[in-house]
Amino acid sequence: MEHDLDVRIEELVIDPSLQPRVGGLDADHVRALEETPESWPPLKMVRQDDRYLLVDGYHRLEAANNLGLESIRVEVVDAPSDGDLHALAFALNAEHGRPLSLTDRRAFAESLLRAQPYLADREIARRCGLAANTVGAMRERLEESAQIEQTTERVGHGGYVYRPRREAGELPETDPMETLGELFAPRERRRQRRIARYLERLAVALEDQYKLKAWETHEDAASACRAALDEERVAKLAQDLGSGAYNVLQVAIALGYEDIEEE
Repeated sequence: MEHDLDVRIEELVIDPSLQPRVGGLDADHVRALEETPESWPPLKMVRQDDRYLLVDGYHRLEAANNLGLESIRVEVVDAPSDGDLHALAFALNAEHGRPLSLTDRRAFAESLLRAQPYLADREIARRCGLAANTVGAMRERLEESAQIEQTTERVGHGGYVYRPRREAGELPETDPMETLGELFAPRERRRQRRIARYLERLAVALEDQYKLKAWETHEDAASACRAALDEERVAKLAQDLGSGAYNVLQVAIALGYEDIEEE
């Protein structure tokens, strides 16, 4: 980071897209700044080659122009390692001066969702000053309208990677501690544990069928498949479900399952 310095206003480079305020400049705030130019903190700039690009201080710069100033005090800050100047501009504007509005914060959250959909809702919320459930609702809207893709993994604060909440019908994840324990178990024991753990996870996923709306009878589920899939996929699904379900049913019977309804 460089020391503060005076730069001629005509040498400053302005990129309007870096202004994080959706409504643009507040004329009343600009007029208030014109009354106290001596108390302004330096504008924040990023050096790009021999140019100074403004990332924080749009209201102060407008006030300086209105006052006819030829130069202004600036502080040159380091550009972020990932090159995301929009995030830098938002962070700097959120630190002081006129507070960013809810609309400003939501707009930045949406831009992050579009650019980095793999970021966790809580991480985006932390950066934007929003609630995580607000970001989650925004994500759902963008996914449903196919404006962003669904992600299988999310990245949280500090680079922590995890999978989002399990979707209905999806097998639960394996327990990392059980996976670690397998490393020290005999080969046959490892095989047995994998089978048992798979069936336990499958049982949890099968329970989800009772949570799915509009599935009250077998025919409801069949009708949904016929409506959503073409004939070839319906036929394949029928065979896959039949053979797989038969195997699982035989295991259930071997474990002691009794069909109470048939008794």
